[in-house]
Amino acid sequence: MSETNIPPRRQKAIVRENETATGAVAQSEGGTKRVALPLNQAMDRVYALYQAGRLKQAAQMCSQILSQRPRMAAAHNLMAAILHAQGNSAAAVKSMQRAIHLDENNAQFYANLGEMERRRGKLPEAMAALRRARDLDPNSPQTLNNLGIVHFDQGEFEKAAECYEQAIALSDSYPEAHNNLGNALHALGKDDEALEQYQRSLFIREDYPGAYNNMAAILRDRDQIAEAEFAYRKAIGLNERYFEAYSNLATLLVEQDRESEALRVLGEALKIDPKNVSILIQLARTHLERSNFEQAEQACRLALEEDPDHVDAHVVLGQVMHETDRFPEALASYETALRLNSGSGDARMHYGICLKSVGRLADAREQLLKAIDANPKAIGIYANLADMEKFTPDHPHLQTMQAIMQEASDPMSERYMALHFGLGKAYEDIGEYEKAFNHFKMGTTLKRAKLDYTETETFGFFDSIREIFTAEFIANSPFEGDPTQAPVFIIGMPRSGSTLVEQIVSSHPQAFGAGEIKEFSRRIHMLRSRFPFLPKYPQMVGKLNRAHYAILAEGYLSTLKALAPNAVRVTDKLLTNYYFAGMLHMLFPNARFIHTKRNPVDTCWSAYTKLFKDDMPHSYDFGELGRYYRKYQELMAHWDRVLPAGTIKTIVYEDVVGDLEASARDMLDFLGLPWDPACLAFHESARPVKTASVAQVRKPVYNTSVERWRRYGTRLQPLLEALGYEAEPETARGE
Repeated sequence: MSETNIPPRRQKAIVRENETATGAVAQSEGGTKRVALPLNQAMDRVYALYQAGRLKQAAQMCSQILSQRPRMAAAHNLMAAILHAQGNSAAAVKSMQRAIHLDENNAQFYANLGEMERRRGKLPEAMAALRRARDLDPNSPQTLNNLGIVHFDQGEFEKAAECYEQAIALSDSYPEAHNNLGNALHALGKDDEALEQYQRSLFIREDYPGAYNNMAAILRDRDQIAEAEFAYRKAIGLNERYFEAYSNLATLLVEQDRESEALRVLGEALKIDPKNVSILIQLARTHLERSNFEQAEQACRLALEEDPDHVDAHVVLGQVMHETDRFPEALASYETALRLNSGSGDARMHYGICLKSVGRLADAREQLLKAIDANPKAIGIYANLADMEKFTPDHPHLQTMQAIMQEASDPMSERYMALHFGLGKAYEDIGEYEKAFNHFKMGTTLKRAKLDYTETETFGFFDSIREIFTAEFIANSPFEGDPTQAPVFIIGMPRSGSTLVEQIVSSHPQAFGAGEIKEFSRRIHMLRSRFPFLPKYPQMVGKLNRAHYAILAEGYLSTLKALAPNAVRVTDKLLTNYYFAGMLHMLFPNARFIHTKRNPVDTCWSAYTKLFKDDMPHSYDFGELGRYYRKYQELMAHWDRVLPAGTIKTIVYEDVVGDLEASARDMLDFLGLPWDPACLAFHESARPVKTASVAQVRKPVYNTSVERWRRYGTRLQPLLEALGYEAEPETARGE
């Protein structure tokens, strides 16, 4: 998950200058007649209109004053404030510069100019103006506060804190300065001191929503979830238009797997402002988390209609494109985001992940390294980079990960989960297996705590499949089956060599690798949605007639044909299609199944050390993992018994790495494809890959992962016991 930034709350910098003069022409309240007002009254009227948000009338009246008094600096200052509120920042700055030209020693004018420049992203100009304001009036706490904000925006947190402290020294009852000091201290990792400053701001101003929002971020980081949620809701209660707090609360709820509640929170915000860009982007993120890709894309595009240059909207749209296998569009979205903001670490991280998927590993590594440069403490980046690195003891990223962990007040906080997996990989690379094991163990413990997995329900599901799909039931199918030979279902456990197998097959010119498409399960869901009386799978098959089967077959094939209209064979590598093997055979009797197998301990240990995007909830506990593997074995043995001979072929990973060409020829013969040497150069394929093996399949075959588990010795004994695996003595191997 991405970290929620805490933008500093700002002291309003656009203030009214009190100037009196005589005689001016101004528009009356109703706007229907023109009356002569004394100049001070006319200025009062303009300011009242500005404060009331009646900006068009305020601008018209201020223009009338300036037509009468073009050298009135205070009127130019007020016009700048009005233009700034209208969103015309360039014109506002010009008006402010005109005011300064007329009154070059007015500290407040420079302070206002500095704030305007800062808000339009011109930080050097903002810094220069605010420093001039400070020189003219060194005792202005507002100027020092705003100068601190510019330092904060430049990442100069120590200097920002110094400015805020100086402002507080001049005015201890200045809640904005205390709040902003809290933000700087938080950025410096001084969270106890930051909380103290937020509290001090609330002692001064009880109804300060910004302080509650910022306090909540620290509470969230400390896993004080209930307290953080309360603080976010308090901020919203104090200001129903505080959209940042809505977004942060939704992020918190998503992290707690409470996506439905998050959607309700965002829905409340959109009722107030249906076009709010930050809320639309958070809505897209939430839908993305739920794999509601169509809704996520729609929210992104609505956000971009409002703000075509919003970096986060392009980044989230890129994620949607990546998840839906629209890789060119994904890359284009990330590249647009980086053109808009080359310093966006989030954009670079996701760009790097997408480049990994399309096989541009060198480019991917470059982008991930730049992402780390932009945000060295962004934990998720290290986890994404780890499988592309060969760590050494002095590797700088290992040292950074170690430093982050040493600074952690609670290493078992959920926020460090991905870092534990990254450190596990790094320590394994350098041969420190005890440390590697400990970090993998901490990572899996944290992940398992987030998951709702009931073993008895899962095992009941396995058993019901075997009970229903007997040889007799399959032979007496009411559907004759579609005669297509296109589908090739690659099934098996994760980390069993399945990505390698698909890469070999899909390198054949007559084959296409579709990857891990969830198309068949989606078609079953659509069928049940269309016919609500149908029970869940597998019980549903007892209620299906020929027309139901035909809908499933035609729907699934339509997707395969759209993906690869000219391919003779199309691989579907959703490994858990082993749940559906019997039904898939009934639909497509000429389809082929490749079952990938690997040493069971290597398979399970490798799965245990991966933080899967999909939950794979059984993978994070040795006992649950080993017992699940045995149920999977039991089901595969059942399919071997009840399906016709020649339907399933088992490919053993160790055989593939031992003799690649023989294994490749064996697979092609099974699929009825002629030999093609391109299958031996699978690692050169430009085909996108999104699985955990994305980096490995870009390399030639290697055997260093064979019996990898032995490096960990007795630490894996609980897994071996759950598997019922009797290890062959290492000295006997190969004899």
